[in-house]
Amino acid sequence: MKVTPKQNVLLNASAWNPQPAYRAAPATAQMAGFQPGSEALAEYLDWVAYLDDLARQAREGQDDAGRRLALAKLRFLHRRVQLLHEQMMQGGRSQVKAGLEALLRLASELEQVVQELTGRQPPVVDEWPLPYRLYSRQPPPADGMHLMAGGRERRLRQRMAGNVLHADEQHAARLVLHGMRFVMALVRDGFGMAQHPLLLQAADQVLRINQLIGPEQGSI
Repeated sequence: MKVTPKQNVLLNASAWNPQPAYRAAPATAQMAGFQPGSEALAEYLDWVAYLDDLARQAREGQDDAGRRLALAKLRFLHRRVQLLHEQMMQGGRSQVKAGLEALLRLASELEQVVQELTGRQPPVVDEWPLPYRLYSRQPPPADGMHLMAGGRERRLRQRMAGNVLHADEQHAARLVLHGMRFVMALVRDGFGMAQHPLLLQAADQVLRINQLIGPEQGSI
């Protein structure tokens, strides 16, 4: 069954805006894994359009809008990891290298979101970086001043509330990590390739992200 953002059971559907028309061409590297006209491609474009819309709303730098974008990014990552696991199961050993390369890209995107939410200045690896003000907490700009384009102006002081994930953000990030571990277990145990260099690289990255996410904050 096609899973669109509105159908994701982890989301509060009442808080979502109507799906906007798809506007911009996604990155070529992300499109390469989809068959033209496929259901998976249609789902991907639904997510991209939704994230585009959230990114527009977040440009004012308000926490609520930025965190809605971040949470949607995490849930988009979770869905993509699920699809990657399915594709690798179907493709077998011949798809291990391409699958692990895709897993490393997803891990980099996850690390970016978690770093953004915890007050760091990560390299931008996806199409929807968070507005700088979400994790800068600097005073409002003077009259006549404008935010620097593209989120280039980054964290100038620590956030008063502390650079920690909200419970729902932490839960969503951990779901992505769990999905990544399933992919790694498939390669290690299912395909018997425990020493594959890309698998070892992914394990290091997952460990680093797990440390960034921090200890469990309880149920949400």
